[in-house]
Amino acid sequence: MIKEKIEDPSLRDQSDEIVNDWFGIRFKFDAFFRWSNRLGLPRKLTVVVIIAAMASAIATYAAWTGWSPLGTRVQSIVFFLQLDAALFLIVVTIVIVHIVRIWMERRRGAVGSRLHTRLVLLFSLIAITPTVIVAISSAVVFSLSIEAWFNNLVRTALNESSAIANAYVEEHSSSLRADVLALANEFSRAARRISENPEQIQGVLAGHAEFRDLDEAVVRSSRGRLFARWSSSGFTLFGDPVPKWAMNKVVETGGLVIFRTPEGDSIRALIKLEPFVDAYLDVSRKVAPEVMSRIDRTRRAVEKYKELEGRRSQIEITLATMFVFVSLMLLMAAVWVGLVFASRLAQPISELVNATEGVRRGDLSVRVSEDTAPDELGTLSRAFNRMTQQLGTQRDSLVEANKQLDDRRHFIETVLSGVSSGVVGLDVNGRINVVNRAAGRLIFNKEKGVLGSSLVSLVPEFEAVFNKAILSEGRQVSEEINLKDEDGSRTFVVRVSPESNSLAGQGYVVTFENVTELVAAQRKAAWSDVARRIAHEIKNPLTPIQLAAERLRRKYTRQINTDVDAFENCTETIVRHVNDIGRLVDEFSSFARMPAPILGKEDLVSICREAQILFKTAHKDICFNLNSDFDECPILCDRGQIGQAMTNLIQNAVDSISDSPKRAGGFKIEVAVFLSEKDILSVSVSDNGKGLPSEDRERLTEPYITTREKGTGLGLAIVRKIMEDHGGEVRLQSNSRGEGATVSLVFTSSGFAALGTNKSIGG
Repeated sequence: MIKEKIEDPSLRDQSDEIVNDWFGIRFKFDAFFRWSNRLGLPRKLTVVVIIAAMASAIATYAAWTGWSPLGTRVQSIVFFLQLDAALFLIVVTIVIVHIVRIWMERRRGAVGSRLHTRLVLLFSLIAITPTVIVAISSAVVFSLSIEAWFNNLVRTALNESSAIANAYVEEHSSSLRADVLALANEFSRAARRISENPEQIQGVLAGHAEFRDLDEAVVRSSRGRLFARWSSSGFTLFGDPVPKWAMNKVVETGGLVIFRTPEGDSIRALIKLEPFVDAYLDVSRKVAPEVMSRIDRTRRAVEKYKELEGRRSQIEITLATMFVFVSLMLLMAAVWVGLVFASRLAQPISELVNATEGVRRGDLSVRVSEDTAPDELGTLSRAFNRMTQQLGTQRDSLVEANKQLDDRRHFIETVLSGVSSGVVGLDVNGRINVVNRAAGRLIFNKEKGVLGSSLVSLVPEFEAVFNKAILSEGRQVSEEINLKDEDGSRTFVVRVSPESNSLAGQGYVVTFENVTELVAAQRKAAWSDVARRIAHEIKNPLTPIQLAAERLRRKYTRQINTDVDAFENCTETIVRHVNDIGRLVDEFSSFARMPAPILGKEDLVSICREAQILFKTAHKDICFNLNSDFDECPILCDRGQIGQAMTNLIQNAVDSISDSPKRAGGFKIEVAVFLSEKDILSVSVSDNGKGLPSEDRERLTEPYITTREKGTGLGLAIVRKIMEDHGGEVRLQSNSRGEGATVSLVFTSSGFAALGTNKSIGG
């Protein structure tokens, strides 16, 4: 029966149909592979799948760390793990398809299939081995890294850093605590004196706050009322109220509260002044903001480290899971690379061409795969990589060197820009190559445009000290120099220091500082001492001389029969000159012992009007005018001292007119009270007399500097002293065409800023 079934024609036909169908399917499968290979679909799809697998692994890690794009965190983790498994299976399928295709080609006996197989095995082994080594090394490094993150050394370093940061803040707090307690004790000792004269609270606060190197100090009430304020910078920033919690704590406990400002750059202290009712001392001291910033970063780092240490197990599990997925993906990718690399022996040439194009565009980081075979292609690949590496290293070195030079230049410019003294760098020929802002402001009136110019040509007065520096053989030379310009004469201390540079040769650094005010202050102090001595030595015999002369005149006038007029003239001359000397001594005493101003709310217009009335009566030939932007101008000043200053200015104007030839329109003296463009209150006295001298004009405010034969040189010096005590200044200016001068009293202090017409100014 069996033989009959085999030989049955119908069964033979069915077998032929099955064979034909199998070969047909195989033919279609081979055709599909050939078509896909022409388009490069397998390689492209594999790259897409590998990229998707990597992205999925990253998304899985993000889900582990808290990113939940799909509902809850658990749902997101499950979804991405399933996606990772699916992509991994696809990659495995692609690798199996490649292996099956190579096996089928070898079964067919295709040309080169055996070599292809050996190359595939070789390249696959080459691709897998580094991956396995990297995976093992990464696992070891991962384990060691986790241990290194959380070892005792790191923990100790962070804890010690936090302790140091806290100690730094505590040290500043302790120092401020000691100073504020000492200052509070000073107020306690001065309580009776302050209660008798409340205005002395400002002096006590300013003196002791400056002595204790505080930046700001304020005496205020619990409701924010300010009794006194002081700032090392000249103006206080304590417009911000004291935090309520700090004030409440001090009010309740009567103790001391120390806290940092919200900006973090200062430490403030608040304490109640016990001898006073509702008076609190509020002081602050600045600390380095960069140090406080680093302290805050240290604290945040410690908190972050403790948070990570608490999540150590979770981190290890998360990273281990990700490591497994990434390692498997890399392993499959390495196998695929080994499979396809056999058919891409021409790739090194393409890489060389592409890399050369990248170098042409300036990308020196490009590298080509090095062929290990000892042939020309491998040698070329290695030579190309060495060349690009050397070029990249040299370029990076040049970039780093330029960056360091730029950083150094920027640092030097930043330092020099913050220096109040002028600093100029000169080359060996005396030409300027570095100049800071202060130098441009003090001398050149500009910072740019002087580079490359000769310092001596710009400032000829520096030539003498510069020549001394050249002959000094490397020693520093210092000299005091006077510079004259349209604003007058200024005194500078100039120092020239040689600088050696191996590349540029000998150079010089010139520093100079405007000491005009310092010299004037020294001269003023010296003259004050002289005036005090002269007043003391001369004033004592004046009264006996005057009394003796008057007694001679009364007693012997009737007894003398001849030359009575001569006797009268002699005694009258003695009395008159004694009175003149007495007035001179009074001016000496007034200059040497100028009292501190007693400030009160006074009308500046009224003061000017009263000073002018005194001269209107005595000088009928002079036209006096008073112009004011205000009907009333209340300011905070010492009425007597400001009145004396106005009297001195008007007297100088009268004296200037008396020494001048007659004017066609007559003589005029005009007093003006006005606000400048910057809302600064000023009082000017203008005349059309002989004017001011063109030289040493700014020295007219110094003691005993006068242009009049009988002048004492103390009038403007007293005016300047009064204005300095009031926080203002004196400005001298010649009028146009040389007819007369204008002297202005400028109240530059913020306490005298005008608030408008009929409004108080600083009061």
